[in-house]
Amino acid sequence: MATRPGDDLLYPTPGPLSAPPSDADVAKAEALMASLPAVRWDDLESAAEITEAIARRLGDDRALLRTLLARATRTPELRQKFECHALDDKIVIWDDQAKGLRIRLRLANTDQYERVHNHRYSFTAYILHGAYQHTLYATDQPLDESADVSRFWPYFVREEPVGRCITLDHEQLHTTITEPETVSLMIQSPARKQRAFMIRRDDGRVWYRYGAADEPVERRAEVHMDDERLHHWLSRLETLGVL
Repeated sequence: MATRPGDDLLYPTPGPLSAPPSDADVAKAEALMASLPAVRWDDLESAAEITEAIARRLGDDRALLRTLLARATRTPELRQKFECHALDDKIVIWDDQAKGLRIRLRLANTDQYERVHNHRYSFTAYILHGAYQHTLYATDQPLDESADVSRFWPYFVREEPVGRCITLDHEQLHTTITEPETVSLMIQSPARKQRAFMIRRDDGRVWYRYGAADEPVERRAEVHMDDERLHHWLSRLETLGVL
């Protein structure tokens, strides 16, 4: 397996979950998830209240989270959404677009750098392990290739510790520098725009993040999480006490 940032923190001989859930556990979890309310992301205050309650319900119940994760690993339409990126890896554990609920784990790697960015979706994040150094930014310029990195001004800086929930609109510019192996439960809205803006603070390089439907096959293959990487994360999530 090709190494990625954070591999040095992982066990060298990973395996699947040590205690897989029973079929009854999976059925119970599916019933609970089907009962979750729909989220109106156009009303961010209401969305924050609902998604924080959902995030805490899932993130604080280790057995439930374990069951949902195990189910996702053997559900092809979810498994294909597991991704590896330079700063973090992503495991989608539930996806109900009709209700406005895509739920995933965000798993921070070792290497971090500051990129001022927004998202294609609004989201709530519940921090389960580690911490974010979180900065919100304002700018007075178009978000395109002409953007000047010196014209992004921080106006809010705060550490987001374990137990904190944050909700951000898809247009909000921010950075999150995370401790290695920071784990958060993310609940995100359906996509609100085709691409998200990113600019690297140390050199001003601009690029965009697209959704899977708009990425070429080569890019999808590049970010796909293979089984060995997945097994590493399953081992670490158990060791960290998240599962």
